[in-house]
Amino acid sequence: MNIFYLCCKKIMKKLVKKILCYDKIYPVIKDSSLYHLYKKTQWDIANSLYNNPGNGFFIIWVTWTNWKTTTVNLLQKILNDNVAPTISISTADIRIKNQRKTNSKKMTSLNVFDLQSLLTSAKESGCRIAVLEASSQWLDQHRFEGIDFDVAVLTNITHDHLDYHWNMEKYADAKKLLFKNVLTNKKQTKIWVFPTDDTFWRKRFEEMPLDKKISYSSSASSILKATQIIEYLDHTEFTFSYLGKLYRTKTHLLWAYNVNNILAAMAVGIEIGLDIEKILASIESFQWVNGRLQKQEINGATYFVDFAHTPDALEKTLTFLEKEKGENRLITVFGVPGNRDTEKRPIMWELARKFSDIAICTDDDPDTENRLRILDELSKPIQERFLAPWKTSYIIPERRFAIKFATEIAKPWDIVLLAGKWHETVQLTNYWKRERNDYNELEKIKNGQN
Repeated sequence: MNIFYLCCKKIMKKLVKKILCYDKIYPVIKDSSLYHLYKKTQWDIANSLYNNPGNGFFIIWVTWTNWKTTTVNLLQKILNDNVAPTISISTADIRIKNQRKTNSKKMTSLNVFDLQSLLTSAKESGCRIAVLEASSQWLDQHRFEGIDFDVAVLTNITHDHLDYHWNMEKYADAKKLLFKNVLTNKKQTKIWVFPTDDTFWRKRFEEMPLDKKISYSSSASSILKATQIIEYLDHTEFTFSYLGKLYRTKTHLLWAYNVNNILAAMAVGIEIGLDIEKILASIESFQWVNGRLQKQEINGATYFVDFAHTPDALEKTLTFLEKEKGENRLITVFGVPGNRDTEKRPIMWELARKFSDIAICTDDDPDTENRLRILDELSKPIQERFLAPWKTSYIIPERRFAIKFATEIAKPWDIVLLAGKWHETVQLTNYWKRERNDYNELEKIKNGQN
C-alpha cells in the first residue's frame, strides 16, 4: 500500500509539472517582482516567528561551484577553536560547536524557516558566529532577504546548474549577489575573500569597490600564495607565503585542490585578526568531510567516495587519483542526477573515459526523469566510437549493483572512485525515496553483508 501511494504521488508530481510547463515558466516566475515579494514575505514571517535570530551573529557566507562544504567546515573548526562557539550549515552536515549531525534535507541552502530555527537553537546554545553555504539558486531567488553578511567567500565558478541559469553569465550574476550584499549592508565588517587564479571571477567581481579584500591562489599572484604542494594518499603538504613570510604545513585533506579551500578559510581568519599559528593548528587537526575523498580499503584495493558531481570536480579528482594509481588501474563508478543540467552529461562520460581504465556508468538520483534516458545521454559519446583497447566501460543502471561489480573486478592496489553521491543517505528513484549511501554499501561488502 505504501509503495502504491509513493508511486502515485511521484506520477502525479510529474504530470502536474508537465501540464503546467513548469520547467519553461519557472525562469520567468523567478525573475518577477511578485516572486521576490513572495520570498521577502517568507523572510519577514520567519524573522517574526523566530525573533530575527540572525541579529547578533557574525555571518560568513561561502559560495562557488565546488567544494563549498569543505571550506565551510574548515572555517567552523578554525573559528570554533579560536574565537567563539560557531554554527556551520553545509550540504553535508550541520555543526553546532563540537556537535555534528547530517544535513538530511538534500539542500545546499536550507529554506528560511529551517535556517531561522537552526540559528535560534545555535544562539540559545551560545553560538555567535555562523558559517553558511550559499547555492546559486538560493541567491538568485533572493532567499537571503533579511540577513546581512559580514564576510563573502568565493573559490571558483565552473559548469553547473545551467538548466536553471541558462548560461554562465547569469550563473555568475547570481553568485555576485552575495558580494553585493556585503557591499551595501549596514554592518561594520565587510570582507571579501576570492581566488586570483579564477579568470571568470576576476573579470566580473574584482572591479567591485570594497577596501577589505584578500586574495589567495596556488598558481597566480595573490596575498596568500601556496607553493611546493606535495600530494600523498593519506595527507597533503604545502608551503604558503603571507606578507613576505613563508610557512610550511600539512593537512589530512587529500589532493592539491584542497589547498585552495584551506587558503580561503585561512584568509578569513587572517582578516579578522587571528594568529596564523593558531589557524594552522586547527587546520592540521581537521580530519575530513564525509564523502570528500572518504577512504576505504577492501581486499587490497583502495576506494574513495567523493561528491565530484560536476565536470570540473570530476576532472580534478580523477587527475589526482590517476597520478596516485601508478601501474595499477583506476576504476570509476559515476552517474548524473535527473532533471538537472543535461549539457554536462556527455562531458562527465568523456572525463571518466579519459582518466579511468574502467568506467562504470550508473544511476545517481534519477528523480522523475527516466533513468534509462539519463544513462543513454550520459554514455552517448561511447556509443559513437570505440574505446582505446586497454580501456573498458560498463552501463549498470542499479547503483548498488554497480558498486558491487566494481568490488568484484578490483584487484589489489587498484583505486576505485565512487563519484557523485558522497555523504547522501537517500536516493531519489523514479518511484520513491530509499535509503542508500555509497560508503555504507562498501562497509556492507567489506563485512560480507552484500
